[in-house]
Amino acid sequence: MKPLTVAQVMGFRGAMVPPTRRKYDVDAAPSAEQKRMAKTKAATRRAIEEYHEARALQLEMEMQP
Repeated sequence: MKPLTVAQVMGFRGAMVPPTRRKYDVDAAPSAEQKRMAKTKAATRRAIEEYHEARALQLEMEMQP
């Protein structure tokens, strides 16, 4: 059997279906407290990222003559 070319290998990889991802185990749904904590954590992370983006933009504007 001839070895496959790189393009054939990449095409085969792209054709494979990714595994199904469940949000959580069937028998263990997250509690209301866990949902609230996750939402708070995501909001905090988003706020920090927005702050850093704004700060970087501010520094970039200060650097320009």
